[in-house]
Amino acid sequence: MENKIKVALVNPRMFIKAYSFFPLALGYLAAALENEKIPYSFYDLHIDWGKNTEFIKQVKRDGVPDLFAITGLLTSFQNVRDLIETIKENFPVSQVVLGGKITVMGPEFLFAHTGTDFIIQGEGEIALVELVNEIENNHTYDTVQGLSYRDEYGNVISHGEAKPVRTLSEYSIPYERFDMGKYIERCNIQSPDVRSINILSSRGCPFTCTFCNNSGTKSPVRFYDISGLKDSLDYLITNFQLKHVTFNDDIFTVNKRHMKEICECLKERNLSFSISTRLDFLDEESIKNLDESGCSYLCIGIESPSPIVAKVIDKELDLKKYQKNIDALKSSNIVVNFGFIFGYLGETEESIKETREFVLKNKIIYSAFFANAFPKTRLYDLIREKIPDEEEYLKRLFKVDLSKDYLVNMTDIPSDRLYLLRDQLIADSVINAINITIPLPKQLLRMAALAYLVFMRKYGLRFSLFKQLFEFLNMIVVKPLTKKAPA
Repeated sequence: MENKIKVALVNPRMFIKAYSFFPLALGYLAAALENEKIPYSFYDLHIDWGKNTEFIKQVKRDGVPDLFAITGLLTSFQNVRDLIETIKENFPVSQVVLGGKITVMGPEFLFAHTGTDFIIQGEGEIALVELVNEIENNHTYDTVQGLSYRDEYGNVISHGEAKPVRTLSEYSIPYERFDMGKYIERCNIQSPDVRSINILSSRGCPFTCTFCNNSGTKSPVRFYDISGLKDSLDYLITNFQLKHVTFNDDIFTVNKRHMKEICECLKERNLSFSISTRLDFLDEESIKNLDESGCSYLCIGIESPSPIVAKVIDKELDLKKYQKNIDALKSSNIVVNFGFIFGYLGETEESIKETREFVLKNKIIYSAFFANAFPKTRLYDLIREKIPDEEEYLKRLFKVDLSKDYLVNMTDIPSDRLYLLRDQLIADSVINAINITIPLPKQLLRMAALAYLVFMRKYGLRFSLFKQLFEFLNMIVVKPLTKKAPA
C-alpha cells in the first residue's frame, strides 16, 4: 500500500548568513524517503534567507505535510525554536521531528525549550523511515532507533543514538529533486571564486579527541561507493558546470586506496577540490598525489604543539615524527590551513610559547579557534565545574563564533592576556610566513594587524559581510602568499 504520510524536509536559518553549504543531512534523508517511496518536499530557509511567514505561505501552497523533519546546528537553535513555534501555530495537526548536531543538547533540554514532538539522535536515514511508518500505522515508537519522545504523562522516553548506517551506497542524494543552482552559484570559504559544492566520500572517525562529539565512542569509518560519486559529479558538471568539490569527510585520507580512486576520478573531470585530514594520515606519496590531482586547499588540525595540552586533547599526534609531512605540504601547490585550538584546558604561557616557536619555525599562519566545550564531549565533562550557570552557558553556545568567542576561561591566564597573546601570535605568524617584501616597518605592520584582529573580533565577525570578506582575504590573498617563493 502506498504511503500516505507526507514529509517536509526543512533546513532552518543559522544566526548568521555567512556560510552557504548544501544541507547534506537532508539530502541523505531525501534519499531514504525516495527509497521507500515516501512523498516529501524540501525547504531551505538558510540559503533563501527566508522569513518564517514566507515559509508558511509556501507550505500552504504546496500542501501541508504530516511531518516536518528539521535538521539543525547549535547555532540554529533560536531559529529552530521560533520555526517550530510557527509551525505549531499554523499547522497544529502536523508533527515535528528534530535532528542534526543540535541534538547534542539532549532530549530533556530540547523538549523543555522547543515544541518538537520527536528527536532523532545520530544518523537519521533509518530512524526517519521507521518513524514515518509508525505514524502511518498508528503504532508505538518502541522500536525506532535513536528516537526520543514524550509519553502520555510527559515523561521523556529516549532510545539513545541511532546506530551508524553501514551500507552508505543505499543512500544516493537525488540532486535532481533540489535546486542545485542555488548552492553551486554561492561562494563558500574554501572555494570563494569557483562553482563549488560540498560532498561526502566517507563517514566516521576512528579517533576520540576530547573536544569532539565522537569523544565518547569511536565512529566506524565507512565509504561511499565510487561509482555513485562519479554519477553525482557527472550530473552536477553537466547541469550546473561544477568546477570544485569541498569534501566534508572527517579524514579524507584515512584509506589510501579510496583516496587514490577519488583523486583519479576528480583529475579525469578536471575538478579542483578541498579536504580535511590528519597529519599522521599523510605521507610524501599521498601529498604528491593530492597535489597533482588538483587539491587546492587542505585543512589539518594541529590543535596544540605543546605535549601537555596535546595530551589533554588526546590528539595522539607526534609532530616531530611527521615534520617531513609539514615540509612536503609547504613545498606543494596546496594552500594549507594548519588549525589550532587556543585556551584549551592545561594551556599556560609556556605552552603558548611552545606553539609560537613551532609556528614561526615552520613559517605557517596561526589559525586558531577558541576552546569551547560542547555537550556530549569529554571536554565538557572536564570543565563542567568551571561553568557558573550551565543553562546560561548552553544558551550562549547557540551564538558562539569559534573565531572570537571564549565562553569559559579554562586556564589560569587572565582572559585579557589570553586575547592579547593570541592576537600577537596571529599577527607575528602572518608577517613571518608571507613570502613577499612589504615596504613597511614590521612594527607598523604588527600594530595594524593587531588593530584589525581586535576590530574583527569585537565587531566584524558579527556580520556576514565582514565575515565573508575576512575569509575571502584569508583564502585568496594571505594564505597563498605563504607558499614558497619561486626559485
